[in-house]
Amino acid sequence: MRKFLKFTLLIFILSLKTYSQNNSDSIRKNWKYFKLKTNTQTFVIDHLPSPALCGTIAFASITIVKTEAGETFRILDLCNSKTYAKNQKIKIIPRNKPNFNVILPSQSTLKQNDESKLESEYNYKILRTTWAIIE
Repeated sequence: MRKFLKFTLLIFILSLKTYSQNNSDSIRKNWKYFKLKTNTQTFVIDHLPSPALCGTIAFASITIVKTEAGETFRILDLCNSKTYAKNQKIKIIPRNKPNFNVILPSQSTLKQNDESKLESEYNYKILRTTWAIIE
């Protein structure tokens, strides 16, 4: 049974694509990374939780947010498997870019009836991206 679980986990991990800021697919390479300077209050537009908890492999969530000033951007948050409601107010705290590869949720690995999908237009329209911690 234990070998089966390890095998299943290995297949799951191999089915995900590994992304970093230096190595990404054609859509994600267009994201414009910036460093968040201060803690910021934002509202959740959409959220895709981390596909797994972190361990020897790092995972991150993707959250599209809008600030009170009207700025819209993407947040990458390490090891965040929490869920957030649309329009939920959240606080984000600046975080440095990790110096290792991080696996992001991939639309292709999600089930078709899974409600936790980001709108595909966000990949093209919202390019500003930052690493942060969501509180």
